Amino acid sequence: MKRWSLLGARVLALYAASGLYIVKGNEKAVVRRLGWVVLSPVTGETELRGSGLHYDLPWPFARIDRVNFNEIRSLTIGEGDSGELQDGGFLQSIAPTYVSQFITGDKNILNLQINVHYRISELRCRDYLFASESPERRLKLLVEATATDLVSRSGVDFVHPLGLGELREMLTAQCRQLADAQRLGIEVEEVAINSVYPPVLVKADFLDVQNARADREKYINAARAYAVSRVESARAEARKTLDEAQIYREQTVEAARGSAESFNRLVAQLKAEESAGIHDYAEGRQMAMQRLYVEAMRDILRKAAGKVVLDSGKEVDLTIFRDPRE
Repeated sequence: MKRWSLLGARVLALYAASGLYIVKGNEKAVVRRLGWVVLSPVTGETELRGSGLHYDLPWPFARIDRVNFNEIRSLTIGEGDSGELQDGGFLQSIAPTYVSQFITGDKNILNLQINVHYRISELRCRDYLFASESPERRLKLLVEATATDLVSRSGVDFVHPLGLGELREMLTAQCRQLADAQRLGIEVEEVAINSVYPPVLVKADFLDVQNARADREKYINAARAYAVSRVESARAEARKTLDEAQIYREQTVEAARGSAESFNRLVAQLKAEESAGIHDYAEGRQMAMQRLYVEAMRDILRKAAGKVVLDSGKEVDLTIFRDPRE
């Protein structure tokens, strides 16, 4: 009898010791005691026990849920572009293809592969653990519905590929808002659209459209580059003309000033000679004018290609060009 009592005590001790549990450094523990989540006596929220060795009632009176709140989890919706049809492709299941198909606002079909990056919310971990059977499935349905709504209100050119970045931002924002409103206990980090591609049967047509769009951009860029080069060339030519005009103006002004100063010196010299009694002002002025006339004619005749000398009193033939047959 004593032996059975000792054995029972050992079994009871081992059962009580089963209440010991270890929480890893990157995890926190949520305790359910008698089916109720243990709350913090200070905040009234779910009590999260940190890393280390802890003790609570053994199973089934208490259950421990360990959660890594820092882990970024991923959820993939749809399939990536598989290229052309493979051998035996018509015998493969088409269900995954339908999952990734979305219809745009202008009645075109596009395949999308969406990756959802999320983590469990520390503040609402109770919703994640106990509010629904599968929060990941609810998140997947939520993202599919949101993507369907956004794509159905967008044109095919916006989704593929002009507005892909804007579409990703709107999808991420709406999924965050809906996940919070539906109390999934999940914080959505990012909803990334990994690939957007048309169905295989119309892929060639989409490629033609993309090539045409690329050619259009190429021609537009070439025209803009040509316009910029022409504008810069015109500006350079205008600057050159302005510089030349400025230089010519300065040279002309300086030449005029030099001529004016020379004339003033000449007048002063004539007045000085008149005062010295060498000759009167009118005579000196006449001599100066004759000298200036001779210098001017010298410069003019030096530049002339043909010269004609007139001798008064005789007939002069002014014909310069003659007919060689005469």
